[in-house]
Amino acid sequence: MRLVGRVALLLVCLYAGAAAAYSVQFLNGIERDAKTAREEQIPLILSQNRNALKVERAASLIRSVYLAHDRKIERQIQLQLQTLCQSFTLDENQTLIDGAREIAASVKVIVSTREASRRLRDSDGAAITPEIEAQIHETDAASAEAYQHAINTADRLSETLATDAVALADSMASTIGSAAREVKLGWTLILTLPVLFFVLTLWVVSRHVMAPIGSAVARLDAISRGNTEPEAPRKPVFHELATIADAVKAYGALSIDLTRTNALLKILSDRDSLTGLANRRSLQAVLDTTFQTARSGGPEIAVMMIDLDHFKAINDTYGHHAGDACLVAVADVLRRFEADDGASVGRYGGEEFVAVVPGRDDKSLTDIAERMRVEIMALDLRSDDGRRIALTTSIGVSRMAGRLLDGVQRLVSEADAALYQAKRDGRNRVGLATVHTANGSPKRNRQA
Repeated sequence: MRLVGRVALLLVCLYAGAAAAYSVQFLNGIERDAKTAREEQIPLILSQNRNALKVERAASLIRSVYLAHDRKIERQIQLQLQTLCQSFTLDENQTLIDGAREIAASVKVIVSTREASRRLRDSDGAAITPEIEAQIHETDAASAEAYQHAINTADRLSETLATDAVALADSMASTIGSAAREVKLGWTLILTLPVLFFVLTLWVVSRHVMAPIGSAVARLDAISRGNTEPEAPRKPVFHELATIADAVKAYGALSIDLTRTNALLKILSDRDSLTGLANRRSLQAVLDTTFQTARSGGPEIAVMMIDLDHFKAINDTYGHHAGDACLVAVADVLRRFEADDGASVGRYGGEEFVAVVPGRDDKSLTDIAERMRVEIMALDLRSDDGRRIALTTSIGVSRMAGRLLDGVQRLVSEADAALYQAKRDGRNRVGLATVHTANGSPKRNRQA
């Protein structure tokens, strides 16, 4: 018994020594991982976040300098972009540095080509010959190409930063997961000691080791499922685990920023960059949704095709800058009908707009379209030299009128046909599409 007891005691001592040695080694490993996360990974994540915001700001400035059409504003924005791009040289990321240089070079091309285009247009009052017109077209094309290249470069940098951030976050998650597995294995072995030690150890491990790690893993799992703001756990007692918890918190904050950035990019992708109205893609989604709702028993819908009269002549006479100003002013007018009449308005392409109006009869639709036409005609728009730009519009209207249509494109086509009939009848008027009634007899198209 004495020998067995001594052997057992020796085994217990050896086990305790091995467990202690293992515990020391494990805690040292956690400390090293925590130090690495604190000194290397977290600063990298924060740097990636700052750079992502800078790239987003650069993309905004690129759009601003392209849409400015004003020499002073273009120069100011160019200086801001140069300063922003130079800030990337402080990071040891050659991809960002090269991308920033490409953006700065493209913006320089935009500004220089715009200046060249202005000089060609001015020409000391001389008439613009076909040769000069061709040169202006070439400079405008070069400006557009440089703008597209700058935007593509900014998008590529954003994608690179997002990929790097995900890689860093995945590395941190792997480190935390590995530490969690080692904790489970190590403390499971240690819990085989005598009952008192087992109870004491279980209390310490469950409260001050397992709970913080479990909370960190649960938080990572919640973030991976899309819950970017899970409930924050109690701060761990151990410094190493507290560092890991802080790293998880930083990862959650980065996920929030990425989610918000993605949401902002989605909004930008659904809007026309010039007018701020819904673009054709998002407008088509509204058409499909409201049409399906109407077919399922909801309010019937009508489609209005709104086209500016002689818009090419406005561009040719007063310049594309004046044409853009006309489109923006018309968009402001149409936007009021979204609030006042429940219409959904978007830019369909070029100088053409579409309005989707639910639950109205022919008279109400005609009244709305007439108000649109009158308000657009009343706009006081001036060219750069002070001349008033006379702006009129033709509108084609088509509604469901109790018909069982196969798709919303039928309404769009009918409204388009009514629009061009209004154009043929003299422009600056509202045309109602021909609608076939239930007995097959058509109601003739008429102008308001």
